[in-house]
Amino acid sequence: MKNSKLICSILMLISFVTSYSQSGIEELLSSGVDDANKFANAYTKPGSDAVIYGLASGWYNTAKVKGLGGFEISIIGGVSQINDDKTSFVLNENDYNSLQFDSGSTVQQVATIFGQNSPDISMSISEGGQTLGSITLPQGLGSENIEYVPNIILQGSVGLPFSTEIKLRFLPEVDTKDVSTQFYGAGLQHEFSDWIPGFKLLPLAVSGFVGYTKFEGEYRFSEQSTLVSGSNQSIVTDVNSWHYALIASTKLPVINFYGSIGAVSGSAETRLKGEYEVNTGVSGVQGDTLVDPLFLDTSVSGFRTTVGAKLSLAFFKLNVDYSFQEFNSLIVGINFGI
Repeated sequence: MKNSKLICSILMLISFVTSYSQSGIEELLSSGVDDANKFANAYTKPGSDAVIYGLASGWYNTAKVKGLGGFEISIIGGVSQINDDKTSFVLNENDYNSLQFDSGSTVQQVATIFGQNSPDISMSISEGGQTLGSITLPQGLGSENIEYVPNIILQGSVGLPFSTEIKLRFLPEVDTKDVSTQFYGAGLQHEFSDWIPGFKLLPLAVSGFVGYTKFEGEYRFSEQSTLVSGSNQSIVTDVNSWHYALIASTKLPVINFYGSIGAVSGSAETRLKGEYEVNTGVSGVQGDTLVDPLFLDTSVSGFRTTVGAKLSLAFFKLNVDYSFQEFNSLIVGINFGI
C-alpha cells in the first residue's frame, strides 16, 4: 500500500481519503490495536479538521438574498492553508505499549498527515524486552511538497418567499475500482434587513445563514502489506460540517464588498474496515484476524471571519474571499444567474 503515494486531486475530499489509505498506517496494527489507534488519531486529526473547515467555505458572496424565483449556479474553488503547527505532533513512546524509537530518543516530533519525516523515522515493536520487528512511521503530504488543501464545489441557489434563499451544493458521485465518494449539502439564508423600516433605502444588506455539508468516502486497498495481510480492506470516512454566520454586504451595481462573522462545527469519523491478519507483531494480534480494527474520530468548534468582494456583469458574477479560521482559506467563485 506504500508503493503509490497520494496523487493530489483537485478534489480535496478524494485527496483526503486516498492520503489516509496510502500512508501505510495499517502496519501499525503489528504494535497492537491500542497503540495503532492512539497513533492514527494523532496522525490524522489535522486532516479531518481541515476538511471540516474546508466544507464550510464558499457558501455565500453577498448578504442580499435573491428575489422569488431568482437563481444562481456557482463553481467554487479554493485552497486551505496548512500551518506549520499542523504538520507534526509530539510522540512520547512512554504513552505507547510496544513502540520505541530506534534512535534511542523517548520523545520526538513526528509527521502528521500534512507533514514529512526527513529523514525517515523508524520505531521498533517490542514485547517483554524482545524486539519483534520495526516499522517506518507514515509520511504525510509534506513529502509531496503539498502546502495547501484544494477544494472545489458545485452549488445552486434559489430565491424563496419572505426574503429567504435556499442553497444546495454537491460534487458528482465518484465510484471507481478503488474510490467511492459522495458529497452534498444544504444551506438557508434569510435577509434580516428587509424587515427593518427604512433599511431598504440604504446600500447595505444584513442576513443570517446556516449550512450543513456531508461527505462520505471509501478507498479500497488493492495491494497487500508485507506485515499485514487480509481481505476486504478499506478506509471509510464520514464528515459532517456546520457553518453559522451573520453576513453584511453593500448593494451597489457593479462591485460589492461582503463580510461575515460566525462559527464552524463538525465531526469526522474514519474507520479501517475489513479483515487484517498480522504476520509479525505483539501477542493478541499476531496470528489473529482483526475485523474493523481502527476507529478514528475528531470534532471541531471554532470561530470564522470572512472578507470578500464581488464583481457583477449582467448574468455573470465573480467573487473572491478570504476566511480567517483554524485553517485559513482562499475562495474564488464563478457564478451565473439572475
